[in-house]
Amino acid sequence: MKREKVINAILVIFLIIFTATIVEKSFQNDTFFTIAIGKEIIKNGIDENEKMVWHEGLKFTNPRWAFDVLIAEIYNHFDFIGIYIFVIIVACIQMLLYYHIVNKIVKNNFISFLYTILITHLMRYEFCARGQLISFLLFLIEFYSIEQLLETNKKRYYIALGLIPFILVSFHSSVYPFYFLMFIPYIIEFILSKINIFEFENTKFIVKENKISRIIIFLIIGIIAIFTAPKGTEPISYIFKNLGGISSEFIAELQPLLVESLPIETIMFIISLAVLGFTKTKVKITDCFFILGFYLLTLHTTRVMFFFILISSICIIRVIVDFMNDYNIELKIKNKKIRICTTILIATLLVSYIILNFSSNYMSDFVNEKAYPVLATEFIKENIDISKMKIYNHFNFGSYLEFNGIKAFLDSRSEVFTKEFNKDCTILDDAYSITEGKKDYREIFEKYGITHAILYKTELINLYIDDDPNWNKIYEDDYFTIYEHIN
Repeated sequence: MKREKVINAILVIFLIIFTATIVEKSFQNDTFFTIAIGKEIIKNGIDENEKMVWHEGLKFTNPRWAFDVLIAEIYNHFDFIGIYIFVIIVACIQMLLYYHIVNKIVKNNFISFLYTILITHLMRYEFCARGQLISFLLFLIEFYSIEQLLETNKKRYYIALGLIPFILVSFHSSVYPFYFLMFIPYIIEFILSKINIFEFENTKFIVKENKISRIIIFLIIGIIAIFTAPKGTEPISYIFKNLGGISSEFIAELQPLLVESLPIETIMFIISLAVLGFTKTKVKITDCFFILGFYLLTLHTTRVMFFFILISSICIIRVIVDFMNDYNIELKIKNKKIRICTTILIATLLVSYIILNFSSNYMSDFVNEKAYPVLATEFIKENIDISKMKIYNHFNFGSYLEFNGIKAFLDSRSEVFTKEFNKDCTILDDAYSITEGKKDYREIFEKYGITHAILYKTELINLYIDDDPNWNKIYEDDYFTIYEHIN
């Protein structure tokens, strides 16, 4: 027993190191406007993010206002390094909880560890200073709490499920509908159990007669929590407006995925189908809904992919374990020499991967100067009257300009620059029309009264504006150029 605890402790430490090194040091564009908005909320109130761009009359939602404030406070006290460490801590907590959940199913520390390592690798792009950092941890806690509540009825799971909607609605309300979605498989299971519980005894599905009263109360709490959002129910409608708008045409995470772009996820999905269709193993009906539902939603919208990776993968490992138990399959290697060699090989591969990630992060900066106009922004602040400037910028780095106190043309809150969120607004559409060469930049620039333009040197528009006698190049570095309109 003592040896087992020592091995588990070593694996936990290894998992923490692996997760910490997999978190990218370079920040994503959302992090910069998160800091900027958080500072404005702390200073002036929750509506101040409407002043982050130079357009007049645009209305913005605040689906992550509490997260914005938290990140801004961390930045104010500990700078970028504090945010980086915060992301690492939350990522480690999330994957340690995942390991705990999987280990309760598999009952094998080493197999649980390797499976958690795989999922951690797949989740690596979710570990960043964005609202999803908190929301995915909350969804994992929600899933685990529902399962444990129905099984044990312990008070701590009532507390967790009661608190989650109030935290979620302030930290990332744009994904709030998923809070209710997590309960649907259990509600369907209850309905099926009431139709005829005996009807399912000889089928492939396990349908438990759960106590729905333990669930309904949290649906009611979830509805009540909606009205605690500072702008009422407006942030809750965010996801539906977003999916129905033109943002999905431009933003990668809102677009559908092809099966071939999900190799590991598809293999996991096929394994589940194979167990269900070609073996005697019975599968929980709720697991079927989580696996099938999130996989199909992932094919429809990239953003849901992490739900499949984080939540459905738990259901998949449960299906695999049940199959192995039914057929008396053991993964334990009996030959001691082969077992030692296998352990050394796996350890070597993991250590190499950790060193590779650590080296990459050590050499990188918090702000990637190839992606964000670091030097160009300093030039603007020192040489241009930003109070009179109407600058055009690319979608990717508008948030970095805002972080530096420069009002942007648009930022990566793409949806608010569309008709769905602001009537008659075509800013996002116009920007991408320029980027893709579908419209003459002169027409769009005249429409908005653009006085300056900051561009990637590789942008198509840069080739045209460089030869335009009405525009003067006032700055250039290895990656960016700044142009000023000649009045």
